[in-house]
Parts: sequence; C-alpha cells; structure tokens
Amino acid sequence: MPPQLRVSRPHVVGAACLLAYWVVLVAVVVGVGWLVVHVGAVDRFDRHVTAWAVAHRTPALDRVFRAVTSLGSWVAVVIAGVVVAVPVLRRRLPAAVLVAFAVAWAGEYGAVNLGKFLVGRARPPRELWLVTAHGASFPSGHAANAALVGGALVALAVRLGARTPVRRTAVVLACLGTAAVAWSRVQLGVHWTSDVVAGVLVTVAWLVAVRRWVPTGTGAPDTDRADGTDRVPAPAPSDPAADGATTVR
Repeated sequence: MPPQLRVSRPHVVGAACLLAYWVVLVAVVVGVGWLVVHVGAVDRFDRHVTAWAVAHRTPALDRVFRAVTSLGSWVAVVIAGVVVAVPVLRRRLPAAVLVAFAVAWAGEYGAVNLGKFLVGRARPPRELWLVTAHGASFPSGHAANAALVGGALVALAVRLGARTPVRRTAVVLACLGTAAVAWSRVQLGVHWTSDVVAGVLVTVAWLVAVRRWVPTGTGAPDTDRADGTDRVPAPAPSDPAADGATTVR
C-alpha cells in the first residue's frame, strides 16, 4: 500500500491558491480565445498554415500522423497515470506524486473543456478532416494531453533520481512528442494552429502551478552534481571503542 497522506494547514492554503490560479487560467484561456476568434490576422495565419499542410499531404505522412495523434488521447494519459502509479505502489515515490498527477490531469481537462465551451470556436471545414473530432476547436485537447504526458515523463525522470543524460533525454522526448502531436492535429485537418499552441501553453502553465502548490514530499536520491552522479554523504568517523579496537595509552 502507498504511504498515507497527511493534510495540514499549508496543504489547505496551497489548495486554495491552486484553485484561484485555475480560475484565473480559465479566464485567460477564454480571453485569448475571444481574441483568436475575432482578430483577423490570427484567422488568416491559421488558414494559411492549414492550407499549406493540406497541400503537402501524402499517404505515408497521413498514416504517420494518425498514429502520432493517439499520443494525445485520453488513453495515453491513462497509461501515463499507470506508469506514475507503479513506483508509488512499490514505495519508490510518495503517494502525493500520484495525487499531483491526478490534480494536473483534472485541472488541464477542466480548463481545456471549459475553454472550448465558452469560446466555441469552429473547427476547420469538415472536408479537410482525416480523423474524427468532437466539440469546439479552441484550445486543442490532444495537444494539452500530450504536454501533460510529456510533463509526467520528465517529472518521473527527476523524482526517480535518473542521471543527467536520462533527464535530458526525457526533456527532449517530451518536447518532440508534444510538438508532433500538436502538429498532427493541424496536419489531419481537425484543429487550427493557434488551437494547438494554446493547448500546450495551458498545460504548461497549469503544471507550473501544480509543481508550486501540490506538495509531493521528498524526492529520490540526489543527482544534482554536474556529472549526474549521486551525492552520497561521507561516512561518519568510526569510534575505535565501538569497533572493539584496542587503545594505546
């Protein structure tokens, strides 16, 4: 069983701050969405990028991006949650880490879907779609999910005490994966470019808040040295008497 969580006054204050931040974040999403919908320059840019993407489609690219876009589905988020849960259940990480992931997912899902409902932006024309899509267009849920999965990957690498090269690899994979999923939504014709950019930024902003206000306890072995090796404290000097050594007077 994972370790027990203890709720204290700082936790309550942190939860209140996090909720207030989330409300502000949703307000910003709605405000930016209104500008995106009503500013002609953004709409022209989005349509230009989509036209370019459609003009450069090939059967091979379409197959690749159909596969890539699944990395931003809710299934990918569930898998990421399971991956986070495994070291928690094995007691390699505190249970608060899994709570932080759940809070991150709930906040991201709520902000994105409330933004979709309140902004109500139309998707690209249906004849451009290569996959099925539901709901409004702004912001992109797939791009937001991909950023969440990438953030979980990086957080695990850090919390499990991975060496510096592993951490850097996790960051690169997270960035490339998020970018690939975001572009796949444009390539497949179901989102505008500003939708996917907003989806990524919403998640990044929310993850920063979760990291700030959701306590996750102490981490794994310290690997903050420049060479990425663990800092192991030097052993305390031994007591000759305790070791049974003979003292010479």
